[in-house]
Amino acid sequence: MTERGLASWSDRQTARERVRAIATTLTQPRSVDWVREEAQVSSWQTAKDELEMLAEFGQVQIVDGDDGNPKYTPNYQQRYFTELTELINDHTREELREEVATVQAQIDDWKTAFDVESRDELEATLTDDGLSSDEIRERNRVLRRWEHTEDNKRLLKHALELYDDARELYPGQGDSANASNPLSQ
Repeated sequence: MTERGLASWSDRQTARERVRAIATTLTQPRSVDWVREEAQVSSWQTAKDELEMLAEFGQVQIVDGDDGNPKYTPNYQQRYFTELTELINDHTREELREEVATVQAQIDDWKTAFDVESRDELEATLTDDGLSSDEIRERNRVLRRWEHTEDNKRLLKHALELYDDARELYPGQGDSANASNPLSQ
C-alpha cells in the first residue's frame, strides 16, 4: 500500500494499526522492512515491535528467511479457526447445511461440464492434444476455483461437526442468531 494515492490510509490509522493491518493479511513470509514499507511506517523498530507482539499472540509466525533474517508469515491455523468460529457464530445449522448443498452443486456442475469425476481427473485433461490454449486456461481457472470450493466445503463440514459444542462455549447465541450473512464467495 505504498504511496499509491492512499494518503487517507496513513491519516486514519496509527503506525501500529497499519502494521497490524498488513501483517494479518500476509499471504507469504515477509521481512520487517517489507511490512514497514507497505504500512507506510517510518520507524523500523515500531514495525518490528508490533510484528513481535503479533507473533507473541499467535497472529503471525516467525520463520527463518533465506537471508538468515526473520520473516513473518501468516498463522494459517489461527486463520482457519477464526473462519470456523465465525461460521458457527454467524450462521444457523440450516444455513451451513444449505451452503454445503450450494458448494456441492457447483462441484457437480464442473463434473458435468468437463465430463470428469474429480478435480484430479480434470487436471489430467490439461495435456489433452485437442485443447486450445484458451480451453487449458479455462480449465486452470476452474481447477483453482474447484480447489477453493473443496476447501470451503471442508470448512463447512468442520463447522457442522463442531456446531453444538462451539455454541455451548459461546453463551447468548441461539441457533438462529445473526442468521442472514451470506456464506458464498
